[in-house]
Amino acid sequence: MAEEIKKAKKKGRDAGLDLIRVVACLLVVGTHVDVMGTGDSTKLFIRLLFADGVTLFFILSGFFFFRKGFVETLKRALSSIVFPGIAVMLLSYQFSPFVRDEENIIYCFTHLNFDVCGFLTDLFSWGGNIRESMAAHLWYIFTYLQLVLAYPLLKPLYSENVRGIDINEKDRFRKYRWFIIGFIFINQILMDLNMTGLISFSPVQISPFMLYTAPAMLLLTGAEIKDLKRYLDRPEAVQKRKQVRIISAAVLVIAFASRFFLQRQVFILNSSQDFYLYWNCAFATVQSTAFVIFILSFDYEKNKPVNFIARAGRYTFWIYLLHYGIYYFIFFRKGQDWSFGIIDMTNGYDTIWKEILHILIRVPTVFLLSLLASYVIENIKRMIQKLP
Repeated sequence: MAEEIKKAKKKGRDAGLDLIRVVACLLVVGTHVDVMGTGDSTKLFIRLLFADGVTLFFILSGFFFFRKGFVETLKRALSSIVFPGIAVMLLSYQFSPFVRDEENIIYCFTHLNFDVCGFLTDLFSWGGNIRESMAAHLWYIFTYLQLVLAYPLLKPLYSENVRGIDINEKDRFRKYRWFIIGFIFINQILMDLNMTGLISFSPVQISPFMLYTAPAMLLLTGAEIKDLKRYLDRPEAVQKRKQVRIISAAVLVIAFASRFFLQRQVFILNSSQDFYLYWNCAFATVQSTAFVIFILSFDYEKNKPVNFIARAGRYTFWIYLLHYGIYYFIFFRKGQDWSFGIIDMTNGYDTIWKEILHILIRVPTVFLLSLLASYVIENIKRMIQKLP
């Protein structure tokens, strides 16, 4: 009986991972609904606070990326991620006049509202040149597809030596994985220094490698955290889990504070500098890694509030696809500073409390509406699958 319960638990969704999905989704939504700030410091703090949703999503992808073979992984990526993303991209182009309140919905059903060749050109830019703003966030699905196509190059790094006796012999490619992660991380630092202009203070100008790719590194990082989680989930690792929790929390706070300070110095040194240390910077890698480890260091089996919130984790991909269109739908009907009349905009965002209200109104509204739409879509899919 105990063994059956153990197996059933393994088949269920991981509340910790789903909780991270929900947080990542909220951060992405927050980035896209114009989070601002009452002054330079609050604006910077809020921007950096919401900056790393994509980083978390790439790390989470690493937990599941290497479970299957290449063909199955490619099929799943196409059917579950790429094709739905392209469908939403097409609908965004076609129904953009309705979303922008320029035409009614009947018009969009009876007229072609985009240039087909232009759409195909954007599609085959692989996310690099999506001209329709409502579909701009869909670059992510093309980046993920590129990672899947690189699967045959990455998978061997996770092959086991069946003849190995101890962990070091079995996992013989660990040192190569860590070399790749370390190399790309150093390259991230070089990229940050170049993009912020801080490299100009160095007597030697160093440029990052063109082969630099943060998503691949984050994917590998996620796979490594998965191994760490497997170790921390053992009953005898309770004390170790507490130590990891404290260390990861400290790293998270220190990394964010350092990022905030460095970004302020960049703006002080160059007032025309508008580059933010966003999701693909070295700080984001450290913060997101620490955050994921911190969240997974807890046991959520009996935590009902977390399990309730985590249930939204299964809908986060569709929330990601749909939230931009829903936000723009409200934006073009309620105005740039929409708050449903709750915030007095006579003097603009002149207090921190107005900014907090701005976030508490916009982010949950767009997230919950997107969640509702995602729930409907998933249930329609299940109904279709049940048809004979």
